[in-house]
Amino acid sequence: MKRILAISLLVLYINSNTELHEVLRLPLLIEHFTEHKKLVGDISFWEFLVMHYNTSASHDADDNRLPFKDPAHSFSATTLAVPIHRIILNEIVLISEVSHISSYNETFIASHLSDIFQPPRIA
Repeated sequence: MKRILAISLLVLYINSNTELHEVLRLPLLIEHFTEHKKLVGDISFWEFLVMHYNTSASHDADDNRLPFKDPAHSFSATTLAVPIHRIILNEIVLISEVSHISSYNETFIASHLSDIFQPPRIA
């Protein structure tokens, strides 16, 4: 059922947003070709296509009904819906004991530096 629904929605989307719907006018093309065949006699299908699609001038109102002749559907707006996935973040608590031995020697006293940090003296 999901597959049928997906295919039908895809066909609906392609038909409305692209020029593929012009394929539905192909029977009009065949019918118009048979009319020209009756009027002209020996005209090939290629000559018929060149006559109707290679020139910019249209001969009658039926020519504008042919597939890919109507410029009314030249703009196509498409949208894309991107699904937003839920991201779940778990809080990770790291428990670690820091055990290190300090190599700083606290017994070292620099006497020449201790003279800097004295209160001001009255002269």
